[in-house]
Amino acid sequence: MRIRVFLLALVGMPLVCLSLFAADQTPFSVGIVALQDDAVSLLAMVEEAGTTYASTFIPANEAYKEYLTFRDQAEAEVARLKNISFAYVSKSEKELEKALQPMVLPQVFAADRLSVSYSQVSLEPGYSNLLDNFAESRPWYASRENLDALLLVKQTRLASKERIRIYWYDLFSDTTTLIFDQLDVGESPSSMLEEIGEALLAKCAGPDYGLLLFDSYSSLFVVEANGEPLVIEDKKVLLPSGEYSLSISSEGYVSKQIPINVLPNTITHVPISLKRIQMGDMRLSSPLGKVSWFVDGLYYGEGCDLSISASMAPLVVVAKKDGFASKTLQIQKPIREIVVPLEPEWMKDSLLLEDRQRGFYKSLRNTMLVFGLYVASTTLSQTFEVASPLWQPLQVATSGFALVSTLHTIMNLASYVALASSGVR
Repeated sequence: MRIRVFLLALVGMPLVCLSLFAADQTPFSVGIVALQDDAVSLLAMVEEAGTTYASTFIPANEAYKEYLTFRDQAEAEVARLKNISFAYVSKSEKELEKALQPMVLPQVFAADRLSVSYSQVSLEPGYSNLLDNFAESRPWYASRENLDALLLVKQTRLASKERIRIYWYDLFSDTTTLIFDQLDVGESPSSMLEEIGEALLAKCAGPDYGLLLFDSYSSLFVVEANGEPLVIEDKKVLLPSGEYSLSISSEGYVSKQIPINVLPNTITHVPISLKRIQMGDMRLSSPLGKVSWFVDGLYYGEGCDLSISASMAPLVVVAKKDGFASKTLQIQKPIREIVVPLEPEWMKDSLLLEDRQRGFYKSLRNTMLVFGLYVASTTLSQTFEVASPLWQPLQVATSGFALVSTLHTIMNLASYVALASSGVR
């Protein structure tokens, strides 16, 4: 009887209680299966290609993001219902009461980018033929294994060559696409690995992204693309297709600029080989901290200093910083060290000097006018009557105004002289 009461309570309870915090994102799961026994040996290579070159999944549209959000919420709800089921099977009222307590499940939203988890799947007897010949079996199998996509690998012999085909099945769109079809002509495994990686990159990242792979990369290097720092993980970064200017720098090395064109669904290798600063190199530094450096019109990154090979002279160097006037240097011959000072923009504003000049002359004019009134009131009071009730207050008032105006004129003069002597023109 008490168990029935608990079951009635289950019906009346809300299924999911959402919290105000987002949970950890569930990876996009891809299962790799072989459709023939001969293709089993290829699964490790496909997994390595995906992990190396296509480890980030970008949902193609909002509908796909909503599907991923519902998937994560459904997984949390299934886990809760399993706990209730196990407690009911155990016939323990205490465990059932505990399982029926309201649970606070995290509110899950699919991110713009998800990590991709690849796994080799061992098929039960007969399943390879089922997945190969019956398309309707693929959504059932992917759902059963909690997978978002399947990679179906086939290997068939054509004459003396091996034909390798890889199909991508997407559970969301319920479509199967041939993404790789190639004859094994004895090329290097690394070459085929990269080609499979590009095929997987096209499915995971979509048609608008390319992968930059930095050879010989170290965490000591600072890499920027069009002035923005890049976050490089595992020597690679995923970028929207387009043209970029890469700035590579490191303490004690000469900075390097690399123009590069990121093509969609393409893996581009970027070699990093910086030269150590030699005695003959030129070093430019700024006393104001980080500035943006431009050498002969090319952006060389942002930093407190810049090292340039002496062989580049003659050259033109421009230093820029927000709030300061840019500084241009024409270097005709190599110089070991150059300090590049920058002046605030207001010190380069000629209108400011003119404004101070007008302020001084206006104050001087007002002072002369007030002094004139003071002299006039003094003269009139002496002419008519010293103790006149009319001229006496006027004389006192004009003398006070004259004193204040004189002090104001002196302050304007000092400000004008200081600004003029600072070099502002």
